[in-house]
Amino acid sequence: MSDYGYRPAPPPEDGRPQGRGTGQPGGRAYGSAPGGSGAGSNDPDYGWGGPSPQRPGGQGQSPQAPGPRRQPYGTPASGSASVGRGQVPPGRGSAPVGRPTGSASVGSASVGGPGRASVGGPGRASVGSASVGSASVGSASVGTARPVDVDGDGPGERTGRASVTGTRRAGKGPLNKDDLEESAKKKKRKRLGRKMLAAMIALGVLFIAGITVVGTYFFQNTPPLEGVLRAGESSAFYYADGTTQAGAFGDTLRLQADPDEIPEEVKEALVALEDRKFYEHSGVNFARTASALVNNLTGGETQGASTITQQYAGMYMDARDQISYDRKAREAALAFKMEQEYSKDEIITAYLNMAYFGRGAYGIEAAAKNYFDVPLQDLDYGQAAFIVMQVKSPNGYYDSYYQDAYNEEAALARWDHAMQSLVETGELTQAERDEYTFPETVQEFNASGSWGGNTDLGFIINELDGYVYDELQERYGITKEMLKGSEDEPNSGGYKIDLTIDPVIQNSLRITGSRGGLAVEKNENGEPIDADGNVVQDPSQAEKILTEEGYAQFENSNEDAALFEYEEYMMTAMVAIDPKTGEILGYYGGDNGFGVDKAGAESPHPPSSTFKMVTAATAMANGDSPDSWFNASSPRQFESLTNDDGSCIGSGTYPNCTLRNGSQESKVEMTLTDAVRDSKNTPMYAISEHYGADKILDIADQMGLSVMNQARTIQDDTGEPHDVSVNYRMHGDGTYTQHGTAVDADNEPVVDGSGNWDVYADIQVDEDCNPIVNTDGRFLQAEESTLCEIGGKGTTDPFYHHLAFGQYPTSVRDMASIYATIANDGVYNESHFVKKVTNNAGEEVQPKEDSLVLNDQVIDAAVAQNLQWIGSEIGGESATDQLDRDYFGKTGTWEAGGRDKNGEKYPDSYNAHAWYVGAIPQLSIAAWVGNVTSESDPIADPNDDKTNVYGSNTAYPVWYTAMTRILEDKDWEKEEWAGKDESQGNKTSWDIELAGGPLSGGAFCAANGDDPLCASQQEDEAQQECEEGGGTWEGDRCETEEEETDRGQDVTSPTTEPGDDESTGEDEECGGMLQPPCDGDEPTTPEEGATTSQGDDNRNNGN
Repeated sequence: MSDYGYRPAPPPEDGRPQGRGTGQPGGRAYGSAPGGSGAGSNDPDYGWGGPSPQRPGGQGQSPQAPGPRRQPYGTPASGSASVGRGQVPPGRGSAPVGRPTGSASVGSASVGGPGRASVGGPGRASVGSASVGSASVGSASVGTARPVDVDGDGPGERTGRASVTGTRRAGKGPLNKDDLEESAKKKKRKRLGRKMLAAMIALGVLFIAGITVVGTYFFQNTPPLEGVLRAGESSAFYYADGTTQAGAFGDTLRLQADPDEIPEEVKEALVALEDRKFYEHSGVNFARTASALVNNLTGGETQGASTITQQYAGMYMDARDQISYDRKAREAALAFKMEQEYSKDEIITAYLNMAYFGRGAYGIEAAAKNYFDVPLQDLDYGQAAFIVMQVKSPNGYYDSYYQDAYNEEAALARWDHAMQSLVETGELTQAERDEYTFPETVQEFNASGSWGGNTDLGFIINELDGYVYDELQERYGITKEMLKGSEDEPNSGGYKIDLTIDPVIQNSLRITGSRGGLAVEKNENGEPIDADGNVVQDPSQAEKILTEEGYAQFENSNEDAALFEYEEYMMTAMVAIDPKTGEILGYYGGDNGFGVDKAGAESPHPPSSTFKMVTAATAMANGDSPDSWFNASSPRQFESLTNDDGSCIGSGTYPNCTLRNGSQESKVEMTLTDAVRDSKNTPMYAISEHYGADKILDIADQMGLSVMNQARTIQDDTGEPHDVSVNYRMHGDGTYTQHGTAVDADNEPVVDGSGNWDVYADIQVDEDCNPIVNTDGRFLQAEESTLCEIGGKGTTDPFYHHLAFGQYPTSVRDMASIYATIANDGVYNESHFVKKVTNNAGEEVQPKEDSLVLNDQVIDAAVAQNLQWIGSEIGGESATDQLDRDYFGKTGTWEAGGRDKNGEKYPDSYNAHAWYVGAIPQLSIAAWVGNVTSESDPIADPNDDKTNVYGSNTAYPVWYTAMTRILEDKDWEKEEWAGKDESQGNKTSWDIELAGGPLSGGAFCAANGDDPLCASQQEDEAQQECEEGGGTWEGDRCETEEEETDRGQDVTSPTTEPGDDESTGEDEECGGMLQPPCDGDEPTTPEEGATTSQGDDNRNNGN
């Protein structure tokens, strides 16, 4: 049974999912992409990653949720995006676009050793076994980024020249013994001379370099350790704790770790492999530099001589794209200065934060995520060694993910060398080292600077249309371009945004709400397939497994989900808000932020009876009290439900345009408190008709309502009617703007960032704030939205009186905000996602003065406290599963207005929406339950009964489960509500009078027998009883035939004395039920809108 009762207008989109496409009746996600024709679809409008966004002009199903941004997985930022194996361009050492280019040296070709190289033609450096004989050496073309110079020692290196051993025939004929001996002597002398020359050159170079170092030392600024080369650095999103990262935004995946976040295993592995004297030298290792120079000049393997400090200086200078000894000198000078100004720990931290480790990861934290998908602090020695060895060749040579570039033998040798280096430096014993095996890396990773969009927090942070970006721009003046970073703006990028999301609360909502992915068809290998049996990478493209009724369904893989025992097609959405701050502490609209957000504005739901708390607040704000009386009869007739021609407003089907409380038929009176607790519609409608729907909307606007949807019929300029869906935005100041799917001046669809119709496009309105449509029934795009005044066109502008009991769809977020205002004693705190912003210099960014979070007393504290008291007696409408602390809340349900798979209309007893919105003093949570397939398909109770759906047996268990989990992890004290405020408002009865007076034998007069309305009613009842008994009513008494006969006789009885059964009139009683009114106490007729006579204590004293 539903508490809906009367459907004056079609339910949301008449079977269409709100906020997506244009609709056709049928209870499925009908619609079309911009410019396309609609076709029936069973695709759910659920919050998970959908297919590639549909573009204007396409035909087919309703517009889908946007897919993930391109390049989310598997390749560096410049590569193609796909989940699975990746490839790199031909040539060892290719890397993401944007890295400096450089030349590649080919590894030594000594026969039999690891890392041997056979050098092929130009442009390709292949590693393998070298054939004995002459070696043809070609230049190896490197794709964008060049590896950082490191120590050339150890196996697996790819630096050095190709040398081949063996004898070579020279001249004509064979050589005799003397010839061979003489030849050997000449070679020896030649080698010795070459070494001496090299040594002198080296000394000269070192001398010149020393002069350069000295000169540079005095003129070169010391490289900073923070904010270095952050152009293009991704900005990071963190949970409210400031330490748990939730996602990032940018073109480059660069993550910065604090010194205490980098484990010693990583630092020790880096030092052992790259610079064993790091903690001993002062920035430059001269002995190593001289050795490298001699070796390089005499034709040996090209050796790197840079220390870790020099490498960092080189990264800072962006000068490591070619071998330049002048630049090396400058690096050395910078290294000297750095060593004097910074500690070793600061330098190694800066290095690990800046280095490129491959897989698109800049910084050790990003590398830990992309190679092993573990927190940085959890890396072990084997994993740490694997990551730091990638610095030498970050483009796939040591990474099995890149099959075309990978050299398994070299990778194993290089890792073994790194691990043995840890033994040699004393960090590991040989026994400890032997326990490690070559680590296995993950094969799915994010090479983009933007990630987190495909999680449950993606609705907030996904790079396409996450809510946080508008908030950052409006409140902080930070645009997406500033967050992303730009090479032209060195101070951009690298922002740290602490969200308001509490990790404990978010985890509770996630566990409570998630039912796993949608069930899709798979092949024998478990891979998702489409309708033709083709394997698809994106699960949203796979063929859905439908129920017998034609509904999409979940895998239902989460046993901890509150709906685990319910039908697999049911889902939930939840939002949790801190009443005292407006911070959104938890947000669950689905599992994937690239899908449809069932908690947000793009997918609103009729709030049904949960909205009655707002209507009650309006009544009390206008002088009523919890004890005011109302006629709650069902059906009940209202004048405003009938048009001038006698037709019913909203095409109602009940006799005489009446309104009902669900399927109830009863005549009953009750207080405002009981009307809310028993969830009656007719008293709520009476409040709206009496005070105005605009007054209800205005209060809701102030309490936190920001969006609301309405299906309307609007005529074009030819008079042709069109059914449209209008989205309204409220602005907290008594104004609203209108939005919807629109076409631009060229009649092209206005689309959002995902390529779908923008359901919140600004639309043109006429001078009376009525939306304008073209002959195709499309809104016309406006340059900017027009502010319209709530109630500007009357008391039903822009919503009719059915607003009072929750007909018009709104968001889960808004309902959580409204109840947060009630929980906070009437003080509204604007809901928001951003807690703190820090720029790349580590400075906190303050909000703009004109965009601070609103904080206003919007309803009297006494009104809010009475609403708390009213709601505290409702609970979950269940004798079980009650919290052990004070809380209040309200349930709600709304009918299923669509059609089943056979096109048959659902029975009126079916519900498509169930709600419970409730709060404790510390937290407000709104929970909604619906069908994943569409907004108009029904849901069921735990026993699969679609006729027995209530908020108490569907949505309340979700709310209770989430709240209980949160309280188990939070050390929140129990706080009590203030209780009923008896001084608030008056005990009014205007509705009883407007309804035609009290009901005979009703509750009102039973509780208020001395009320003049009841006295008048009792007199009428006495007259009716008198006449039915054959008597005659004479003024204030009933005369029978016997009394009339006696009056007709000649009366001769003596006159009695005063006090003997006859009154003189001096002390005559008055004001009783059958007594004349007392002088000066005549009942007055209340003026329109008034409730009682001012002199009546029983009706106006507030009791």
